[in-house]
Amino acid sequence: EVSWPMMLCSYLLLLCSCLFLTAVYLGTKGLVHSERELLESSVLHPLFNTEEHFAVAYWKPSMRQRERLEALTEATHLTAWALQEVGIQGFLESAGLIGWLRHEKSQLPWDSDGDLGILLEECLRSGATKAKLQSILGPNFEVLKFACRCEEDCAGDNQRMVGRVADKRTGVCIDIFAYGVVEELRPWQKDPRYKEVTWWERRNDHADFTFPREALLPLRNDTFAGKSMMLPANPRDFLSWEYGQCLGAHVWPWRILLYTPHATEPLLLILALRGAVLLLGSSGINILPPLILILCMAGTVAMLQGGLVPCCILVLSFWEMLILTLRSDWCILRRLHAALAVLAISICLQLLQGSLEQLLCQLDDFYLHPRRPKSWTLCLLGSCWDF
Repeated sequence: EVSWPMMLCSYLLLLCSCLFLTAVYLGTKGLVHSERELLESSVLHPLFNTEEHFAVAYWKPSMRQRERLEALTEATHLTAWALQEVGIQGFLESAGLIGWLRHEKSQLPWDSDGDLGILLEECLRSGATKAKLQSILGPNFEVLKFACRCEEDCAGDNQRMVGRVADKRTGVCIDIFAYGVVEELRPWQKDPRYKEVTWWERRNDHADFTFPREALLPLRNDTFAGKSMMLPANPRDFLSWEYGQCLGAHVWPWRILLYTPHATEPLLLILALRGAVLLLGSSGINILPPLILILCMAGTVAMLQGGLVPCCILVLSFWEMLILTLRSDWCILRRLHAALAVLAISICLQLLQGSLEQLLCQLDDFYLHPRRPKSWTLCLLGSCWDF
């Protein structure tokens, strides 16, 4: 006979299963599940990192993401051309360069601004000024700031940007960063294994982005979004010194939502068999708990999309096995149910393989074998500490 505490615990777990599915559904309602949906979404969609990535005076919030990317592409190429006209080679960097590397030499589908780098010494030799750059860009663009070193709007994080160009028709912006030889070697760069390395840096960068010179120079010509663009000598190596060596899409939200398959036919078949096993032999009031478990699984497949489905099936499968451990009388074929549950979990893990590999890679990259020492900032009640 089942004790009252165990009975109460099993029903609470059953209730938690329903609440979990409801929370996931309501919390992810309205999210996108393909690049196509993403491109047709408003630029104000909460998944986009739009805040502070536009010129307020010219911002066009009615745009779709597709329109923003088209405007960014035009502005990136035009700004690079204008820099070339004043004697500076602008090159693709940051998110734009990740898009080039990962998305067939094009934009990141969720990008919200553009990024170009320049060489500090080349800029100083050119004698380029904000006025010269403005005269070349023409009336559709405004140079919000430009100098070889930051001279205006340099408060906080803006100090690392030596230039910023805005498209007056849409408000999208291109940020310009200066690079040069490190002004002072970091302690870890004095290690004997780096004695032959010439270190460069992004000037005034809050994340202390430094890298070997050969990762950037000599610049090379390639294509970006269908047009010519200068790139670092070794794009992957250049990016890895800033972002780490795991340059795949972030697990959340993009990899789970956009690049993880929905439930496959074998998984659906196993879930159906598992439901039949749960119902087998149940009768009277004892049929209600197995029915609720089945409805939770069915609701997961019916209401969720993309990688959310295998994620939730994983959680609900473990929950279901725990519930049936407490209440074995709710399933007379426990071994068969356990075998089907293990099969379902295995398929879910296979569907989530890309996400798991990315997580393990990031764990190794940031904590176990980082390319360079990382600093961590803890902020509490207005005070911050670096570790």
